[in-house]
Amino acid sequence: MPGYKGHIVGAVAANAAYVGALSVAPNAVLGNNHHLVSDGQLLIGLFVISILFGLFPDIDTNSKGQDIFYGLAFIADILLIYDGRITAAAFLGLLAMTPILSHHRGWTHSKPAMILVPLPIVLVPYLYNSTYLDTALVLYGAAVIGYFSHLLLDGKITRHIHIKGGGAYN
Repeated sequence: MPGYKGHIVGAVAANAAYVGALSVAPNAVLGNNHHLVSDGQLLIGLFVISILFGLFPDIDTNSKGQDIFYGLAFIADILLIYDGRITAAAFLGLLAMTPILSHHRGWTHSKPAMILVPLPIVLVPYLYNSTYLDTALVLYGAAVIGYFSHLLLDGKITRHIHIKGGGAYN
């Protein structure tokens, strides 16, 4: 299995193809006010999200992905507690524990998880502020692409592509 560096490279490559496809897509994909190539902030966001979700499936084992996501969850929990949003902090803590309740290459390495785990990227704007829905859909696509690259490299999409090597998850 590729290590975290291999998964980062895979996510960057997959996201580059995604960005290329979006760049030639009609403006309707991003809304009429967005131009992906000239929107540096959105472009960086797409790559960051793709890399994060390219590492996410290995959150269920001691890995760089686990270090990054639990570090982010810890910071988010502190900010939620500081802001007095104790219920949200409790839910975040509960959700953060779910990957470690399973074995490695369990539900986090499944095709349904590839679609469902990034879904809050779209659901939150849809429920609270639909003006950002077009951007949220593009960001969701980057998350799914990053997740897809991980599953592809681990041989979970097709058995014909299975990268061996590295072996290290950290």
